[in-house]
Amino acid sequence: MSPSSAALRTVPDVTATDTQPRPRLELRNLHKRLGDTAAVNGIDLKVAPGESVVLLGPSGCGKTTTLRMVAGFLQPDGGEIHLDGRLASDASFTVPPEKRRLGMVFQTYAVWPHKSVAENVGYGLEVAGKKRADVDAEVAAMLELVQLGDLARRFPAELSGGQQQRVALARALATRPSLLLLDEPLSNLDAALRQEMRFELKALQKRIGITTLYVTHDQDEALVLADRVVVLNKGRIEQVGTPEEVYRTPSSRFVAGFIGTANLLEGTLSSIDRARGRVSVRLDAGDTAWANASAKWLASAVSGQRVTLLLRPEDVRFERPEHPDQEAGILASAGSASFLGSRYELQLDVAGTPLRVQSRTPGRFEDGRARLWFRPDSAWVVE
Repeated sequence: MSPSSAALRTVPDVTATDTQPRPRLELRNLHKRLGDTAAVNGIDLKVAPGESVVLLGPSGCGKTTTLRMVAGFLQPDGGEIHLDGRLASDASFTVPPEKRRLGMVFQTYAVWPHKSVAENVGYGLEVAGKKRADVDAEVAAMLELVQLGDLARRFPAELSGGQQQRVALARALATRPSLLLLDEPLSNLDAALRQEMRFELKALQKRIGITTLYVTHDQDEALVLADRVVVLNKGRIEQVGTPEEVYRTPSSRFVAGFIGTANLLEGTLSSIDRARGRVSVRLDAGDTAWANASAKWLASAVSGQRVTLLLRPEDVRFERPEHPDQEAGILASAGSASFLGSRYELQLDVAGTPLRVQSRTPGRFEDGRARLWFRPDSAWVVE
């Protein structure tokens, strides 16, 4: 069967059960080389109906290449892509993009400047052969959904960047896709509008319940929009989890450093409490602290081994907690302090190791030093 004439090929469904719905999207051992680079190097992923999944990672990690293969713009070199339990693409077979029932929102909006807002939104419906009355009704509904109902007759040049992006979103939704793909759609907006649009997109996705696969390198965007975040690095998945899981319990130093601001403190493992899932660590700075750890890491942990603890800046305190994970605290030397409106950002020094702190006050220092504590259960062993 040629790619141009292919339709979604039914294959045996081995993923769905009586209690678990068939994935809307499934990637099986997906591979793609671009020149000499393994852009995607063995990705496995399932996206459930109604779920919002964000592919997050630095430039060149494979997130956009993955999205383009799902869209049908690129064909895999290996592995399979399944849509609603049917094979959409592998190394020898591909369904053309227009046959995949997908919506796509691009980074550059890609709205037609010579068409009005209504004409842009209704284009896909017209191509599908819908009746004029049905097109008009659907366009009106989509424009109301994205809060552009009063701008139907305007042209893109008369709109702001945020309004143009809403037009692109309405056009993608008008054809009722089974899966919505978004390729860094907010990156061309200014910071304030980008922050506003994140929450609008989140609310819209939840209201209509559409399944989304979203690509971004912006960690804040990912944490706001995702039900699950897929962190990619060099063509591979580093971690899949809820926003809180990848932020609080990163599976690697890469994830810890890429998502949020990470304080990484080195030390030596003193004791292990497997029943409570935590360990005691003698930090190089001199104090002993407790930290939580994954069950997998704890299974092979031994006293005396070197350990790296992750501590987020907002979890450092100038006041001793009621039940601290450290008795003596850590002695830090003063550095710089920046006032950012809702908080101070402090850059301190702990025995030669930089320590970032977020605090509502600039802290109290005596002779240029202050004692700090961790918020209980906030430290995490990074593998």
